[in-house]
Amino acid sequence: MRKLIAALALSLGLGACATYEPVPKEYTGPTASVTDTGTSEDGTKARMFALMAIDGNRINNAFSASANASYGRGASLTTVYPERKVQARPMKVLIRGSHATGAPIHAMASQMAGTFFSVEGTVDFTAEAGRTYEVKGELTKEKSSVWIEDTSTGKPVTAVISK
Repeated sequence: MRKLIAALALSLGLGACATYEPVPKEYTGPTASVTDTGTSEDGTKARMFALMAIDGNRINNAFSASANASYGRGASLTTVYPERKVQARPMKVLIRGSHATGAPIHAMASQMAGTFFSVEGTVDFTAEAGRTYEVKGELTKEKSSVWIEDTSTGKPVTAVISK
């Protein structure tokens, strides 16, 4: 019985780590590129802007990649900003702008101090073949916003989610 429970727990744990691949291996159509962005405030806290999901499917993003890179390093935060290919087509995407910290206690302390901001929402996004995009935003006490912009024009190509 213990082996069965252990096997079940392991399979559930590994299944939770699986993320949706925006461009399946067998896909041969046109693609675009989307990169998460951010800035480090210090070695333990950063502002991050990320593409979190495509059409309701969670994908690898700056928050999960940075958490994995920072695992076992105490309060230190190693930031990682993934670039991924996406299919060139209309889609609904979840984008997020938030502070991230190397330790959960630091996040709680920042929230209590009023220096931890976050915003997210789902927007329509049409990726055009061969184009490159970045998830951009701002996080301030007055206003927090997130959007996707075309790197060649520097202009938003999605609605701006603000809080």
